[in-house]
Amino acid sequence: MPPTLVTMNSTVRFSIAGGQAEGFRLTLVYSKDVTTDGRTISVLAPVGSALLGLSQGDHMERPRPGGGTFDVRIEGLDYQPESASDLHR
Repeated sequence: MPPTLVTMNSTVRFSIAGGQAEGFRLTLVYSKDVTTDGRTISVLAPVGSALLGLSQGDHMERPRPGGGTFDVRIEGLDYQPESASDLHR
């Protein structure tokens, strides 16, 4: 697994272009593992599904739930379970 690829349980730094706030740092998790502290995002959320499978420097345009689109750009990965050999999470 390339160490720059966003996988489940990766902690990723990303921005959303198009007038949205930038500089997010969240861990991509399954819905049952979402926490209330604002540090996680579900893979089923529109932004969460956009993150999965992208690599550092990649971006993807996705439809907004209310119409229009947003562009997610991967700034970097702070943690990836596969590269850390942490496969029990």
